[in-house]
Amino acid sequence: MKKEDFLKIVRSKSTKDLTEQEVSFLGSMGEAIEQAFQADTVTRKKEIEDLTAMLGTFDGGKSAADVIRALAGKIDEVEAKTKRNLSENDKFKLRQLLEDHKDEITRARGTNQNWQIEFKAKRAASAMMTTSTMVTGATANNKPNFFDDMELTVIKYPANFIIDAIGGRQVGKVPERWNWKEQKAVSDGVPTAVSEGAAKPLTDKAFEWKYSSRTKYAGRIEFTMEMEMDFDQLFLEIVNMFEQDVLRVWNNATQTALLAWAPDYTSTGLDGFYVAPGIAQVIEAGKLHVANNYYDADIVMINPSDAAKAMVHQNVDGNIAYLPLEVAFGGLRPFVSNNITAGTIVIGTTGIVQEQHSAFILRRGVYGNQFIENEETIVGEVFSNLKLPTLSKNGWVKLTVATVLEALKQGV
Repeated sequence: MKKEDFLKIVRSKSTKDLTEQEVSFLGSMGEAIEQAFQADTVTRKKEIEDLTAMLGTFDGGKSAADVIRALAGKIDEVEAKTKRNLSENDKFKLRQLLEDHKDEITRARGTNQNWQIEFKAKRAASAMMTTSTMVTGATANNKPNFFDDMELTVIKYPANFIIDAIGGRQVGKVPERWNWKEQKAVSDGVPTAVSEGAAKPLTDKAFEWKYSSRTKYAGRIEFTMEMEMDFDQLFLEIVNMFEQDVLRVWNNATQTALLAWAPDYTSTGLDGFYVAPGIAQVIEAGKLHVANNYYDADIVMINPSDAAKAMVHQNVDGNIAYLPLEVAFGGLRPFVSNNITAGTIVIGTTGIVQEQHSAFILRRGVYGNQFIENEETIVGEVFSNLKLPTLSKNGWVKLTVATVLEALKQGV
């Protein structure tokens, strides 16, 4: 309240004109009241009590103290209506701030020294899913021409390679270690034609144990119970997406292991055969490479950009012809994925590779202070054991497109 406003109120309550001395005195009081009204609640009440004790009574029995107290009451009422309570996030941040300054506060209390901290009610971004962080962006609006489409649009990922390509098998209990025997490449003695009565050459075979170890792929999400209540159907979808996240990690790790295991292309009878080779011819060369090792390839793993190029043939004059899918991929089943780097193609026999995995395991519980903070954690995991036989890896081949294209050209 301004001094001038205070004087107007006093004059309206007085039954006679005020003298210059009264106006001067009340003007000073007005300035003091203005300062008091700008203070916080506790300070304001004390200062107003001091001011009202100094005032007398106007003619007509109206006390100036009553006027000031009434004004102070109005301010308290307005302040109470506009006061914003701390949110749970604000309280979290304040508790964290007080904890960070615990030593400083304890020291100040012990010595009766003044202390202060700066608090801003803004919490840093967290991985915890809460009601306020679940859905962001445009807000819902009830206008007739607005429509909130609740269908989820999510990030697209490649198909599951383990299930769709190599036919991994789900088992009740994934073995910690998967053992198998492989024939050693070198053996003694070779059968041959012998004459009557001659000794037959002695031959023998040797084997060695190979094994693969079990791997666990896992992750977790954390959320508040309020979030689950407010977005129950969305929460179910998120749990499903979380499951897919874990499965994709398992899927990608399996592909990475297979890529590292598959041998590189060396040479075939198609080297130097083509005038203008393309991706389709690279695939044919890879298929022949596998056939030369007595395996029958049935799958090609390829990047989307290379898959598109495989269906286009361009001759030395730049003329383009579009190849049917069966011709482009040489009769192999294509598995197109960005997990395969552009410029790399893998061709193989799926029956060689074996994999055992568990069902997706979902666990729900609390840890630390989550129980008293109304929070929960979901843990998801899958166990897998991938068998990549060393002796059989020649049933697969990894081709570097640029290198193989150069090898296939005539005159090279």
